[in-house]
Amino acid sequence: MTPASRIACALTSLALLACTEPAPKPVPDAKAKADAKAKADAEAKVDTKAKADAKAKADAKAGPDVAPTTAVAPPPAVAERVWNFDAEAPGAVAAGFSPKQTGEQVDPAATWAVVEEPTAPSGGRAFGVTKSVGVNKTFNVALVDGTSYGDLEISVMLRPTSGENNKGGGFVFRAKGENDHYVARWNPVENNFRVYAMLGGARVDIAAAPLELDATAWHNLRVVVAGESIECFMDDVSIVRATDKALPDAGMIGLWTKGDAATLFDDLTVETAAK
Repeated sequence: MTPASRIACALTSLALLACTEPAPKPVPDAKAKADAKAKADAEAKVDTKAKADAKAKADAKAGPDVAPTTAVAPPPAVAERVWNFDAEAPGAVAAGFSPKQTGEQVDPAATWAVVEEPTAPSGGRAFGVTKSVGVNKTFNVALVDGTSYGDLEISVMLRPTSGENNKGGGFVFRAKGENDHYVARWNPVENNFRVYAMLGGARVDIAAAPLELDATAWHNLRVVVAGESIECFMDDVSIVRATDKALPDAGMIGLWTKGDAATLFDDLTVETAAK
């Protein structure tokens, strides 16, 4: 091969090598780089918002992450009125009380008076029946003028002082007068407790329970009335529960004894929901 032929072959080989080398990669310009970054940022924002929305929905379903609490209602306000007799004149009927007689009438009627009583719970005086010649169907009532109560808690301290056929006593409530009212009373002669309704002067039994207490001591009689429900307590012990709808309206309160029972009372108290 001549020198010229060898040169021509060499040049041909170099050309073939040049044809087989990979082409250089294109270099992206600045705008393409910016567009790619913006797209990536937008996709990241969308993903972050989707995660936040999903968490908010889950939190809403789960509720607040706090311990459950129970609201405690404040106790209802109470209006209270108390009658004690320490400022009353001995020998007279206590101010604001009107003695009445119902059932079988007797003459003279029972004597109601304030008396000196060193053992009285509130001080040195009490009020009640000091003398009675009433028979078994005579009912002595001292209504409290101007009172009108529907639902209430009423209580009184009482002590029997004498009586052959009857002893003890109690109070009346929701009274329209001496002939229409409820009665809650304790009788140590019969050793029982009873609740009556007096309707037009006729006595209707509602509830009764045996009860034996010291007949020479002071005791607390308390009754809670709500709608048709009546619950009676002696010395804070529940004695009877009853329901009755005969006298649904508000009425007067008062003190009560039966027949020849002589009984002293003190600290007559009424509590009602404050208006």
